[in-house]
Amino acid sequence: MGNLLSSSSKEVQRPPPMIASDTVVPLHRFDDTPLTRKVIVEFTMRFDDVLDPEKLRISLDKLLSRRDWRKLGARLRLNTEGRLEYHIPEVFDEKRPAFTYSHAAHDTEIYRHPTGSRIPRPTSKPSVLSDPEDYAPLLRRWGAPRRLADYLYSDLPQLSLHIVTFTDATVVSLSWPHTLLDAMGRRALLDAWIAVLEGRDDDVKPLAGVLQDPLEPLGSNPEEPYVLAHRRLSPLQALMFAISYIWTTLFWARGEETRMVCIPGSHVRSLHRGAMEYLLAQAPVLEGEKEVQVKPFVSEGDVLSSWITRLAMLPLRRTEQTVSIMNAFGMRSVLAKDLLPPTHAYVGNAVAGVYAFVSMRDLFARPLGYTAAAVRRSIAEQGTRQQVEARAAVDLAAGKRGKAALYGDPKMAPVMVSNWSKAKFFETDFSAAVVRTGIDPARRANKVGRPSYIQPNGLADGIPTRNSFPIVGKDAAGNYWLSGTLKRGLWRRVQEEMDTEYTYLAHHFVDSQYDLIDVKT
Repeated sequence: MGNLLSSSSKEVQRPPPMIASDTVVPLHRFDDTPLTRKVIVEFTMRFDDVLDPEKLRISLDKLLSRRDWRKLGARLRLNTEGRLEYHIPEVFDEKRPAFTYSHAAHDTEIYRHPTGSRIPRPTSKPSVLSDPEDYAPLLRRWGAPRRLADYLYSDLPQLSLHIVTFTDATVVSLSWPHTLLDAMGRRALLDAWIAVLEGRDDDVKPLAGVLQDPLEPLGSNPEEPYVLAHRRLSPLQALMFAISYIWTTLFWARGEETRMVCIPGSHVRSLHRGAMEYLLAQAPVLEGEKEVQVKPFVSEGDVLSSWITRLAMLPLRRTEQTVSIMNAFGMRSVLAKDLLPPTHAYVGNAVAGVYAFVSMRDLFARPLGYTAAAVRRSIAEQGTRQQVEARAAVDLAAGKRGKAALYGDPKMAPVMVSNWSKAKFFETDFSAAVVRTGIDPARRANKVGRPSYIQPNGLADGIPTRNSFPIVGKDAAGNYWLSGTLKRGLWRRVQEEMDTEYTYLAHHFVDSQYDLIDVKT
């Protein structure tokens, strides 16, 4: 897609003039980071019903016109110190709207449209599907921002709403710079938007952190050491890792490919059952003179993280590397008693990373439950209030020296997982905007006004996103959907591996206690 906003000339870009009536607020600590600056997020939902685009537009406009929620309509600017600021308009009007809105209408059924007809549908076995960019005309308006500079050197609002209507379906896409919000911030935005759409304005929670950063105190009072302190890389080791990672992702076997993946619920349940059976079969522990059976627990998300990691590491399975599995950990729940009370909506970034480390040998030679248990331990150990405080203290100290704290070993192979299941995006209820139903409700799993397909897309500006996997969540039929970015050419091998796994399960382990990978290895 072309972009009228991005200039190819060598002229110095200048921000638009300051507006004296704007309220200027520095971005919060977890919003203005090197990573969030580099990513534009697109979030697309397909509805099997015809929605009224005006109802969606008006309700979102009404929400963002509230005194506190007005912050989401702020313009991004860089100050003289190179830090990002929000410039919040006093009022929104046609010249300076709260968000950018666009609508395209097609007088045809979605299955007759050349692009709409190719939107993925659930599959009966694990399947690698299309590249999100294949649906660019449905994701964004022509000329939409693709990098942070497109916001800094224009007066564009950060949030964009693009709606595409068909005679039997609707595609709703939101986009924003990652500096604006994370997955749970998106959930909070959707909840407030739906409340206004349904006429429940009093149910909209006040917006937290309008002027002050509620996370500013985080890390100022650690009560215990960070559990991964012993695995922190020295400056030389961190440099070695950076050089190795950049060489691997940008120069060696160049190129990345992003694909959507559908995993049927039955397949995930089989993997989870196999992991649990493996853990239950481990030797009991002794308490005094008695043997006591430990009751292990791993979630479907833990198993998915492990399963994804194994697939991503296929080209490296013969190496002796350490594998680092980073799960994005939402901090709202552990900070609910003090910094982020649930009485307010925090629409920003509040995410930390929790890390599990396994050897490449164990990843492939041991059952899937072994790695899933390592992921669960990482969350249990690093996800406490005390550990979140301890990690934040380390990061603060490193940041003051212009450094970043890294953990693992210099030759590790990283995998990054962001599981959005808790946000329950497939339960987004836009039924108040439904004009007429599309697919007969009796012939589909999703309720009227709820999405049947959700697709994330990240526009990364100059940074590799290889081995990163957003897990969108579980649809109404129980299928898991995820997006992933791998080295170019690897997705075919991943599909072959999944096909082998599926066939083996179907023929040998129907209703078995073990999953395929556990049995094979």
